[in-house]
Amino acid sequence: MDKKDIKILSELEQNSRISINQLAKRVGVSKEVALYRVKRLTKERIIFEFYTKINTEALGFSRYGCFLQLKNINNEKETQFLNYLINNNFVTYLGPIIGKWNFVFDIFAKDRNQLEFIIKDITKKASKHIESLIIINSSAEHESFPLKILGISKETSIKDKSELKIKLDKTDLKILELLSNNSRIEYKELSRRLNLTGNAIKYRIKNLEKTGIIQGYSISIDIKKLGFEWHNIQIKLTKNEKEGSLKEFLRNNLNVIYFYNYLGNENWDMDIGVVVKNSLDLRNFIIKLKENFGDIIKIHDIYSIIDINKGNITPKGIFN
Repeated sequence: MDKKDIKILSELEQNSRISINQLAKRVGVSKEVALYRVKRLTKERIIFEFYTKINTEALGFSRYGCFLQLKNINNEKETQFLNYLINNNFVTYLGPIIGKWNFVFDIFAKDRNQLEFIIKDITKKASKHIESLIIINSSAEHESFPLKILGISKETSIKDKSELKIKLDKTDLKILELLSNNSRIEYKELSRRLNLTGNAIKYRIKNLEKTGIIQGYSISIDIKKLGFEWHNIQIKLTKNEKEGSLKEFLRNNLNVIYFYNYLGNENWDMDIGVVVKNSLDLRNFIIKLKENFGDIIKIHDIYSIIDINKGNITPKGIFN
């Protein structure tokens, strides 16, 4: 990868629906070169998905983080259960991890009854092997800094907490589903699938953007292909003092790509996503964290994300 590739990844991360002409102009290459590079980055799986950021809260869904620990299970059964989760219509952002937990993933549900139904279905599939399952509401304070892995820290994305629920028709939901699976899908293909004119589709998309249902377009990058490891640190705040300073430290640290700040979680208060070159870099980050905030934090757990089997694409159950 060279500087042109990094610039392409940066532009696509901020708007993956940008036209090739616009992308080429911003990167400073020809249209043909820009198209070739995007295809190469995709073929090499550096970019493994183009997705649309959808305000699922406005559609009436809440997001829940799930941490699952299994027992007495072999590789074959674990893979079978992983495939079940991949195909679950309400599960997203799923991956196996190294540490106390086997899997971490998110679930979307409209209400407590639906959440309980989804959880019962999941636990039924592996009832003999579940050691522990923790569920937390992910609609907490959330800040992410995805451009840091590209050496850029100018962007801060804060999760929209809008409680406004908007009713959409079947066509709007189908547009959202198609865009979620591929944010770069062309109007010609949308028109063919929806049997609508390009102008009608453009109007609907602009309206979805204007109302905040569509919050943007981005990409998922395989950080391993960029030479990084991804770890998650869970901490418990023993005091509320210096909490603002802690958040500012996390915003400014080049290794931190996100943090979640929860309310009412008795086990830990924050998840911190850290990207490093190796375990020594991780250790140095932890030392620096303790040096500055050891009087107000206690590390609850650390785990490593080894893969993402299901990324940021909004699951099908949202659109049914």
